[in-house]
Amino acid sequence: MAKNEIPMGRFADPSEIGYAVAFLSSQKASYITGISLAIDGGWRKSL
Repeated sequence: MAKNEIPMGRFADPSEIGYAVAFLSSQKASYITGISLAIDGGWRKSL
């Protein structure tokens, strides 16, 4: 995948993925059960 295919125009910084993992592992996300979270800069299009 090339950077120009990603709507944000760049690859993720590893810390950006870490922030999502930390949130989903935290008490603040305790009511979330079963989710597919696309951390892809908008590359995957969905409705």
